[in-house]
Amino acid sequence: MKPYGLVLAITFFFSGCNSVSKEKITINNKKWVPKYAKGFSFEEKDGITYLNILNPWPGSSFEQQFPLVSEHDSLKTPESLAIKIPLKRWATSSTSHVGFAEELNEIKSLKALSGANYVSSEDVQRGVNNNEIAELGQTGQPDVEWIIRNKIEVYLNFSIAENTSVQSLLEKVHIPVIYIGEWNEKHPLARAEWIKVFGVLFDKQKQADSIFSTIEGNYLEWKKRAEIEENSPNIISGSLYNGVWYAPQKNSYMQKFYEDANLNYVWKDLEYSGSLQLDIEFVFDTGQSASIWLNSSESQRLSSLEKLNPLISELSSVQNSRVYNTVKSKTSEGVLFYEKGVVRPDLVLKDLIQIGHPNLIKESKLQFFEKLRK
Repeated sequence: MKPYGLVLAITFFFSGCNSVSKEKITINNKKWVPKYAKGFSFEEKDGITYLNILNPWPGSSFEQQFPLVSEHDSLKTPESLAIKIPLKRWATSSTSHVGFAEELNEIKSLKALSGANYVSSEDVQRGVNNNEIAELGQTGQPDVEWIIRNKIEVYLNFSIAENTSVQSLLEKVHIPVIYIGEWNEKHPLARAEWIKVFGVLFDKQKQADSIFSTIEGNYLEWKKRAEIEENSPNIISGSLYNGVWYAPQKNSYMQKFYEDANLNYVWKDLEYSGSLQLDIEFVFDTGQSASIWLNSSESQRLSSLEKLNPLISELSSVQNSRVYNTVKSKTSEGVLFYEKGVVRPDLVLKDLIQIGHPNLIKESKLQFFEKLRK
């Protein structure tokens, strides 16, 4: 595909093909801006389409720009910055990127990742067991020599700061390092919209557009159904660790889920740098009467939670056995919520509505959460 062909493909990709997504993209001076996401954009210059990465971690002003070309194209630009699509050999430092690739049926092109034991995808686990997908080591300290030796085309990086050492080593041998900042987005649909970046990298723009349009439509429909419920149950969220209760803060990713599921999160107006850090007495005083407790901890039994602090057994959510946690994989240490849940917020929202408003969704199994046993 020539560069101008890619431009036309992305233009169609962003134009949408159904009524749900007609306003998905605004076009200004040949620049394509996502409807929800803040961390990426595309623009066309001199017949070449560029991927822009913007502020991939909190408080950053870091930006990247990559020209996108086919394997037969050449550009008058530093080679290390050019990304040849479709990707055939890529590696990642984040398990959340697996969810996007799996939606696009691109696990076969994944050659290595960090934290393979924490991936719930059966396809990835199978690839690891068959030595088709390698373990790169600790996030932030990947096996650079392996990446170079195995001719990885692009390294997708999760980071809370610029990893200059890894980036410089890889870019010296013309392997681009893309900082994927989906985790820094506050709206669930904004995180899911990053599938468009993966769609372009895999030359599956139309498929990515179609998937996101379906996700957006489902999400907004579930949100609309939840809004008609007059009763908004009080909920608490978070977990106790070393005497500190960590919970979502105001305007956070999880708080937006709770709002759209018509759940009254009791600490929705509290702000902090990062997660809220609460003491157990405050939690008890403000959340004792809450009927539901979400994202409790890694514990799968109420008895384990109650051992953490005597006040926990006095919480109404515990007494009424309405405590829920994210589902853990049966074959690894992975948690599906952090993979598929990132790209399928519509299904996460459906789960939360079913938990808080069971009369709206009957006879449907939860996908990402499970009730703790006694």
